[in-house]
Amino acid sequence: MSTDTSSPDTPLEQRLLIERVALLGESCRVAALAGALAVLVMAATLWTTASATATVAWAAIMSVLVLSQLGFHRAMCAADLSPARAERLEQLYHARNALTGLGWGITIFFVARPEELASLGTVILIIMTVALASAGTQAVSRMSFFTIVLPSLAPPVALLMIQPPPTLPLAGWGLLGYLLLLFGLHGAFNRILVGTLQRRLESEALAREQQVIFDTAAEAIVLVRGPHIVKCNQRFLEQMRCPAKDVVGSPMWIWHLNADDWSHHGEAALRAFHEGRPYTYVAPMRRRDGSAFRAEMTGMPVSAAHPAAGVVWMGSDITERLETETALRISEERFRRLISMSSDLYWEQDAELRFTHLSGAGMERIGAALQDCIGKRRWEVGKIEGISPEQWTKHKEQLAAHEPFRDLVFYVTRSDGTRLWFSTSGNPVFDEDGHFAGYHGIASDISDRMRNAERYRHLAYHDPLTGLPNRRLLADRLEQAIAQAKRRDALVGLMLLDLDDFKIINDSDGHAVGDAVLATIAHRLRLAVRDSDTVARVGGDEFVILLPEIDGPEAAEAVATKVLDAVREPVTSDQRDYLLGVSIGIALFPTHAGAGESLMQRADAAMYRAKTLGGRAAVFANPQELN
Repeated sequence: MSTDTSSPDTPLEQRLLIERVALLGESCRVAALAGALAVLVMAATLWTTASATATVAWAAIMSVLVLSQLGFHRAMCAADLSPARAERLEQLYHARNALTGLGWGITIFFVARPEELASLGTVILIIMTVALASAGTQAVSRMSFFTIVLPSLAPPVALLMIQPPPTLPLAGWGLLGYLLLLFGLHGAFNRILVGTLQRRLESEALAREQQVIFDTAAEAIVLVRGPHIVKCNQRFLEQMRCPAKDVVGSPMWIWHLNADDWSHHGEAALRAFHEGRPYTYVAPMRRRDGSAFRAEMTGMPVSAAHPAAGVVWMGSDITERLETETALRISEERFRRLISMSSDLYWEQDAELRFTHLSGAGMERIGAALQDCIGKRRWEVGKIEGISPEQWTKHKEQLAAHEPFRDLVFYVTRSDGTRLWFSTSGNPVFDEDGHFAGYHGIASDISDRMRNAERYRHLAYHDPLTGLPNRRLLADRLEQAIAQAKRRDALVGLMLLDLDDFKIINDSDGHAVGDAVLATIAHRLRLAVRDSDTVARVGGDEFVILLPEIDGPEAAEAVATKVLDAVREPVTSDQRDYLLGVSIGIALFPTHAGAGESLMQRADAAMYRAKTLGGRAAVFANPQELN
């Protein structure tokens, strides 16, 4: 299909419209060929029962309508199809269908005498065949199907009911039943095709969003499999001062000033990954132009159980102490299937929706978690969790309507406490008499996909060293806190913290010790505040504490006192005690600023005044600094 619907600026509904019109256009060639053949067959049938003039006129008009589909094919499949033009083309196509359907329907009046049963039956059979073919060619659009089928079958149904043939008195009712059957058949085709199309477009949109996050991350990010780089972001290319063609496919060791560094740290990283820990190291790196810089690199495996899947490394040029802001989310949806049935679990339910059978390879992984589901409905099984009340309501409505369902996601908890996530799909089962007999379906294990998605979401919004929220997550929570404070006429406190004399530790004992000290301070800060408060790391030794809905300046001052006391306690690392202090700037919303960015600026100015006063103190924002 040539139509491009990938523009990120095009809304999903408009992209669905363009895709629907393009699919209709693709079916036009086949429909035109089949329609032309049907016109010839109908004309030959009418030649013996109707006047030659009427038959030739009818065939000429129908040929023009049928062959007009070739023009619609070219217009609908154009590469530059816009939403507005697609809507107009679809409306014109509906009008063409209505005229074509009416043309098929009026042929019944060419043999209006019921005693001409052979000719009448042949004409009706041709019309029924055209209607059945339309259920497939017009599957993507309900309106397109209705506009051609209703005008085609309505006249024969009406005529056969008003003036039924003596030998087939129930022919009209039979044809009406056929019409209703076509409606149901087309509805099933339409739901499957449109649902699949919508999920594909949503998946593509999500993949683009994830790619934007990957490419615009503040950290340099590379994906390494074995010794070679298979993917990198724009920040890494800027850091190395070279194009992507010089990076992708190159061994990781050539970017280290000392090739042995990569060998040493690579082995140490594997040991850390085996213990379930990320690995961080500092080493001199080399750009393509030969210049060197010191970089801090943190690695994490894509899958701890499968090291061959690769390792994601994030790094920054610490000669300039770039702010840490990781935004890594590997685009798992790029590998997502449109609709794929697996055999992890196979299940059956009876007409009362109670489980009667459960088997499959996934049972071994689940253990005994679902053994008690036999005889119960899905929502009666306590081990099935992770489905919202709204999802349950929609699912029950689908079951009550005996409709197929797809991708109902849930999890079960094994006896060891671990969760297994599944996506289940099912189809209704009917007996030989057409009575509903239950459901059968499968469930696919998507645990790795869910865990990876959660891991990358965490990486995008948290500091990898301390686990605290980063600047991005802090900004979001600050805006939420201010919005709630405006509604409730409350205060929001913001404290900007900068450790005193921390640089001495880094310079004298190295960054590894400095990182250990920072991790300890971060832990103490979390213990010093409420669960509803946020502690974030926004720089090398800078932290921010967000206090939503505080009673007044005294409450902020009390928290600052606790923080000063917590930081003042000696920090032990590598069998040495370190004494630190902290300078704190405090700003209140709306007392000192009316927006999040301004509030940060007021707190920052207050923190620097605390520094100039000797540090180890908390200072409120100065009213004279207000805009």
